[in-house]
Amino acid sequence: MTPKVIIVVAVALASLGVSVAQNNLAVEPGGVSQALEELEQKWVEALVKADTTKLDEIVANTYVDTDEEGNRTDKRGMVAALQSGDLKMASITLSDMRVHAYGDSAVVTGTAAQTGTFRGQSLVPRIVFTDTFVRQNGKWRAVASHRSTVKSQ
Repeated sequence: MTPKVIIVVAVALASLGVSVAQNNLAVEPGGVSQALEELEQKWVEALVKADTTKLDEIVANTYVDTDEEGNRTDKRGMVAALQSGDLKMASITLSDMRVHAYGDSAVVTGTAAQTGTFRGQSLVPRIVFTDTFVRQNGKWRAVASHRSTVKSQ
């Protein structure tokens, strides 16, 4: 092949690769959105059941949680609160979730209605949240959460 033909073939293949990549990106975010919304549901089910084995699968070891009052805890602290009974979740209903995917990381925002107690005090009934996920070894893991209280209207 002449150098000119090689260049034309290379450009054509590169263009095809870009087209295929763009098509995959168009499909991928929907798949990521569905996967993370389902993972959020599994997460709240695990919290309500105090299923620390399931939580261990969902939450990365480096997880950091910031609550409605600005307090931070890590994965170990969350698990300890559930195991001790300090945190008792009766119900959590998620709504208004939006997934923003960025390759192997994603941010999920949403609203939650919740009932339960922490150290005997009732939880705020409604929160907005931001959860950050990272895909590690093909599996999504929560690495950070932040919650804010929704004021009664």
